[in-house]
Amino acid sequence: MAAIFTQHPELRGQLLALREKYAQPRPWRSTWQVLVTLVPHFALNGLIYWSWGGPLWITLALLVVNSLFLNRLVVVFHDLLHGSMYRSRGLGNLLGRLISPLIFMPAAHWQYEHNFHHASANDLSRRGYGDMPLLTVREYQALGPWARFRYRVLRHPLFLFGPHALYKLMIFPRTVANPAWPRRVKRSVHLTNLTLVVIGLALWAFGLERLIWIQLLSYAISTPTTVLLFYINHHFEEAHWSPAEQWDFFGAALKGTSVLVYPPVMRWFACGIGLHCMHHLVPRIPNYNLEACWKENALFADAAVIPLFWKGLATTRLRLWDEQAGRYVGSEGYRLAQRQAATT
Repeated sequence: MAAIFTQHPELRGQLLALREKYAQPRPWRSTWQVLVTLVPHFALNGLIYWSWGGPLWITLALLVVNSLFLNRLVVVFHDLLHGSMYRSRGLGNLLGRLISPLIFMPAAHWQYEHNFHHASANDLSRRGYGDMPLLTVREYQALGPWARFRYRVLRHPLFLFGPHALYKLMIFPRTVANPAWPRRVKRSVHLTNLTLVVIGLALWAFGLERLIWIQLLSYAISTPTTVLLFYINHHFEEAHWSPAEQWDFFGAALKGTSVLVYPPVMRWFACGIGLHCMHHLVPRIPNYNLEACWKENALFADAAVIPLFWKGLATTRLRLWDEQAGRYVGSEGYRLAQRQAATT
């Protein structure tokens, strides 16, 4: 919070009040959230194991339901490593590490990268960690034909939430994002990979290798919706990206993140991640206190609200950031870049 107070000293009292009132985890409720996510997930794994070889539609239906619980588990993992679910950061980190093999994610590496994301969200000069690939119209214009084609494929929804989501959540976490990061962060990647190998070999040795495929398939099915949950929080029509000299933490939280209203069932599986504006401003607020924080404080009166999830899906048309107009643009940004290139 120190950076916020330096840039916005008038907010000190408000933000401290928010933290005092809402950043108060209830251990029983947090533990219940963990249990009602993990127990059904393990039960579904058992049902899928039992139904394997039976009617294909039953197995596929169970895999899809299991993927929804893995969506929720990713958010629970996210909240545990933010330290918002328990007063003890150590307990949250421990539970996050125990959960991490289920979602193939090295906990310390993810935590370090995600904290960087919070400290740099919507800063045009610090893109690349914990976010989607994004170019400005000017940057796209400067690319060669092949690089432009690759970017257009990458930003197409079918690729972004398909192969890219699969890569981002299953393959990318097997490597160290930045060799300059601390040793403990890099070590978490290697230890997680080793843990996954040991678990796989143990299941294979006991003749339970089918469980490996069940977890892999369930998680693979979950990757498009998991990435979509976080995508809409930062990529929407009213989102604002700033150059380094104009960026500040408060503005990025309030103008660069959204409040997405999910249908009731999806809201449960999203576990509060749609209420992202309050989360970015005060990450220690538990997900079950975010809605009250939003509704009870005038500070968030101007937050960008996406009232329907289906309207949120329209944000997938966005492609480039237009620095001159200060807005997100869709495929028309490609045509704008071509026109600008033709006049230079």
